[in-house]
Amino acid sequence: ITAHRAQGATMKKVKVDLAKCRGTESPYVMISRVKSLEGLLILRDFDLKVIQCRQSEDAR
Repeated sequence: ITAHRAQGATMKKVKVDLAKCRGTESPYVMISRVKSLEGLLILRDFDLKVIQCRQSEDAR
């Protein structure tokens, strides 16, 4: 299932490959679909920049 298609869904278990993600929205969507951390499986190491977001203009 793609991140786009998973939007709005809630799942008991999720396997994600964050190493291939582009942008910051896709990783958020994939990770936030799972109900608990016990149901989250990250398949391999990834660059932390993938899940970090930029500071908003208001916060600067």
